[in-house]
Amino acid sequence: MSAKVADGIVTEKADSQGNQGLTPNNSPGAMSKPQTGFWANFVDERNNLKFVNYVVYMPRMILIFFMGMCLVISWLLGKMVFAQGNPITPDTYTYDIEDVRSIAFDSFTLASSDVQGEYEVFRSQIGTYTSGNEEFSDVYLDMKTNGNHSSYYANKENNETLLLSEVGDFTYWIYEAEKDAGVFSPEGLEIMEEAESMFPDHPKWDRYCLREYPDPNNPDDFKCAKALSAMNIFKASSWNQAMVDSIMERLDNPVAGLPTIANPFVEGTFVGGREIYQLIGFCTKFGVACDVFESGPFAAILTETNIEDAKAFAVQLDEDFQTITDLWDGTGVINPNPDDVSLLCAYMKELPSQAFLVDFFFSKEFSKTNLVSKYSRSITRWGAPNDPKPEYKDWEEERKNYVLDNFFDDMDRIAGKEYSSHINAYYFMRVLILDVFIGILANDGMFAAISIAIVYFYMWFMLGSFFLANVGFFEIVMSIPTAWFVADQIIGVKYFSGLNPLCLFIVAAIGADDIFVFIDAYRQSAFKGAHIVKDFETRMSYVYRRAGLAMLITSATTCSAFLCTVASPIASTKSFGIFASLVIFMDYALVMTCFCTAVVLYHDYFEENTVSVCNDVMGAFGCFDCCCPCCCPCIPKLKETSTERAAKRSPDDPVHQDKITEFYKGTFTNFILHPGRRLPTMAVLFVWLFVAMYYMTKLEPTKKAEQFLDDEHPLQKAITILNEGFPVASDDRGAKMYYIWGIKDVDRTGVSQMFDDPGFDDPFVGKPVFDDEWKLTKDCQAKIYNYTVAVRSPLNDDKYFDFVKVGGGGMRAVSNWMDEMKDWIEGGGTGSFDSTMCARNTLGRPSSFPVPDSEMEEALVRFAHQPSCSDSAPYPDAFIIDTYKETSRGSGLSAVEFGFNGEELKMAAVSMESKVLDPWSEISETLAMKQYEFFMEEADYINSIMGDVCGDVMMTDADQKFILMNNQKIFRTSAVTGALIGCAIAFLVILVSTMNPLIAVFATFSITCVLCSVVGAVTMQGWTLGTTTAILISILAGFSVDYVVHLAHAFVETPGCTEQRVRGAFADMGVSVMSGMLTSVLASLPLFLCKINFFSAFGTFLCATIGFSWIYANFMFMGLMATFDVMKFSMKKQKKKGAKIQEGVEMRQVSGSSVDV
Repeated sequence: MSAKVADGIVTEKADSQGNQGLTPNNSPGAMSKPQTGFWANFVDERNNLKFVNYVVYMPRMILIFFMGMCLVISWLLGKMVFAQGNPITPDTYTYDIEDVRSIAFDSFTLASSDVQGEYEVFRSQIGTYTSGNEEFSDVYLDMKTNGNHSSYYANKENNETLLLSEVGDFTYWIYEAEKDAGVFSPEGLEIMEEAESMFPDHPKWDRYCLREYPDPNNPDDFKCAKALSAMNIFKASSWNQAMVDSIMERLDNPVAGLPTIANPFVEGTFVGGREIYQLIGFCTKFGVACDVFESGPFAAILTETNIEDAKAFAVQLDEDFQTITDLWDGTGVINPNPDDVSLLCAYMKELPSQAFLVDFFFSKEFSKTNLVSKYSRSITRWGAPNDPKPEYKDWEEERKNYVLDNFFDDMDRIAGKEYSSHINAYYFMRVLILDVFIGILANDGMFAAISIAIVYFYMWFMLGSFFLANVGFFEIVMSIPTAWFVADQIIGVKYFSGLNPLCLFIVAAIGADDIFVFIDAYRQSAFKGAHIVKDFETRMSYVYRRAGLAMLITSATTCSAFLCTVASPIASTKSFGIFASLVIFMDYALVMTCFCTAVVLYHDYFEENTVSVCNDVMGAFGCFDCCCPCCCPCIPKLKETSTERAAKRSPDDPVHQDKITEFYKGTFTNFILHPGRRLPTMAVLFVWLFVAMYYMTKLEPTKKAEQFLDDEHPLQKAITILNEGFPVASDDRGAKMYYIWGIKDVDRTGVSQMFDDPGFDDPFVGKPVFDDEWKLTKDCQAKIYNYTVAVRSPLNDDKYFDFVKVGGGGMRAVSNWMDEMKDWIEGGGTGSFDSTMCARNTLGRPSSFPVPDSEMEEALVRFAHQPSCSDSAPYPDAFIIDTYKETSRGSGLSAVEFGFNGEELKMAAVSMESKVLDPWSEISETLAMKQYEFFMEEADYINSIMGDVCGDVMMTDADQKFILMNNQKIFRTSAVTGALIGCAIAFLVILVSTMNPLIAVFATFSITCVLCSVVGAVTMQGWTLGTTTAILISILAGFSVDYVVHLAHAFVETPGCTEQRVRGAFADMGVSVMSGMLTSVLASLPLFLCKINFFSAFGTFLCATIGFSWIYANFMFMGLMATFDVMKFSMKKQKKKGAKIQEGVEMRQVSGSSVDV
């Protein structure tokens, strides 16, 4: 290419590839007019950037300064944010604080924590309450002096729970049948026996097992608790088949003495023993729900005599069942007729008062008509020492070593894939599962490290310099701590989301792309004309302006797309968006400082082939011509730099660039410019787009719990079987739904989840508000008590069967501490309480239940400190005050039902366990919403029947099930809106940067195509719109804008006709875009192998997004650019007045005489 200035006319001839040369008039890097005004402060008299001049003059000092600053910031950050431990904000507080569900949750958990804290203070000052100086001191003094639990008043550290009487761990075995015979085939039972007998058969088992103490006062009298296992049934110490047959026969036939009654539940059948026992079994077995014949479907049919006959029938069945089940102790041999055992269990599953004994062990499809159970499970419980003595300090570690030394190899052998062709066995144990997760994290961490290493080595390969690769990688990594420092210390964002570490992968992809853009601009600058390479300062100013502007536009677009997440009401999403945008900004800043300086050093020392690779490596460690020879070999400056060589190049000399650049300038560009090739390619992309959009419409909210691990991992298989293979059994733990009186909505004054506030250090999410006027009156006690009795009643199965699970004893799992208060007042033996197992004090009991208002205050004081006779007591002889509270398994926060603080009852709650929700897993939004609507409707019903005497009730759970449900909705809706907002922002940024609305439309269309393609592709793979998918879609726009924006900017900046602009855009940015794409795609591949689903999904998402972004940017967007004359829609003047183009030559009027440029 050559250019002449003659008689004031500049002529520029296009080269053989159609590339237009850049003169001082049209070069974005070298301006013909000096800057004026504010910008004049940043340039010298030659319009070179002053900062670049400083970099060129003293690159080593500047590089050391910026790298040192990054290291100092990282050190300071570590001192500040890691000072108090883990800096990542717990997921417990990931929710919309203004949502009604989070308000109810915080209102209850904060009130529970407040009451519990007040009671602990009271407990520590108990002496003042027995000295006669405080309210109720006479009551406490009476209890201390005359009560049978005076040890309560001793120092707390001296109170000891019976050794190993609390559950400290458990071993869970899950069995899956491989044969049609099911898990309870003879072969399957032998494997189950081998797996479960290894613990109790070991001679030291009694040192570690969960202990049961018949007499709490005799700590030497104990036995190890049996495993919760079907093997107790199949290995019963004795089996009376005649009695079993008799039971089943009586259940199948009409009850003697009762009239023939049509079955109101199954048309065409008659009531038999089964239906009678289903109704009256609770009454005869537990003494509850005895009014079923008075108000049930048979009330008008049965006489008093009939009812007595029915009760006698049920009592006899109770006795026979008891006789059989008392022998289910697992001490016999495996029953040679397992089908007989299975048949009895199938009968029992149909009987509400007996089903709780067997339902835990059989899979969903198991029934009388299908005696094959595909799955079974068992739990072996281990004890916790509950002893502060030094010898129990390392009990967890001792138990772990006991398992590893004696059982682990056998457990692994049984769980091996090749061990049995009949059943697969899976296990997990808390003391071992941490090691499993550490192994999983180490495995996935290795693949993540490989992913980052690929970025590094590919950068080294593409840059051709070990020195540049190291500096580039350094600035990519340093963008994380520097952005964190800005967010935490300057902006004040203290919330650090668990999603934020993903920014390392994001910046690795985008940072590598920026590095390629900068180095390509530098390399191409050598061929942009003598006015660019007349000296190195001018050349680097050109590079700085051109690369800086290109990266600024893409960085601004990407940052803006990530900042869309700030609109989310969820703090973790906001934090991620802010952090990601800051990381992108800091990466841009470090490229323009650190990497720019490194390029100068590269130019001075390493660029030409005369410099050895060894010197390049040593240069990466700072060994230049100023170094000490004894430390490392000194590297001299190049005798002739690339700038000097370029300045000597004749305009007629052939230009030799690398093969990839030549490919983009020639072959690839010719393909895009050729209508016969371009248009069919675009047509194929349109066809794919329609297919992707069709599948995109098929994306629907997830309908089951999202998996944490991949399908084939044994732990995930076990979790999936537990979640999907079993019905909800009485021994399963359901998520508790609480109905609370005495509290109001939490006070959110002063709450700031994001910023430096009294807030997240506590964490502070508000203050509890109690209803000071609320009292648990006699009428309110009666209403609440009668309500929970009604919920448990079989007569209300139609309403509660699908929502409230059955608990121990076959009754619905409803907890009401007033049941136990009534039992205490009435002398014990009521309901399911076994008062023979707990020594209550009758001292000062109220006169009756419901407790009269005048007696309630003293009654609460005395009742709170009675030993609980409930099965849910945390340990033998535990007090009421310690029984009706728990730490939520899902959130780790307190949930208190008996809200007594030592002086007054501040709140009261009852709870019922959900049949669908459990504390650990997350279910679909749709299913959770159905549960939420039911329990909220129940709250409305409660208010309608007792609101006048108890006040308004508040409903919530303590495991954040409904908060997670709302989060799913927010993620789902914000995923779509975030992506659309990201597209809108991209449109505005591209419009401003190009000043061409049609280019902005085409670029936004390309980005939208990427969105549709990625979502359609993952939907084809079977993805559903769960939390993971929604999070990834929400950041999709931020990922997909770079390539199209680079090409759009290069297209606009290249002078000439459409063909010349297409060629120029590909020549300038084609290699950079391709290098960035390959870096990201290659880096994503190792993530496919991760075991944790989120990481593997992120790898798939990253690969698909980058791949489609490159395809649509190169073929769709540039195809549209080549098809339409977009520049006539430009809103800025393309050339000065008088300029014209003739036969590929632009003629422009300038001042001056005839000179060679």
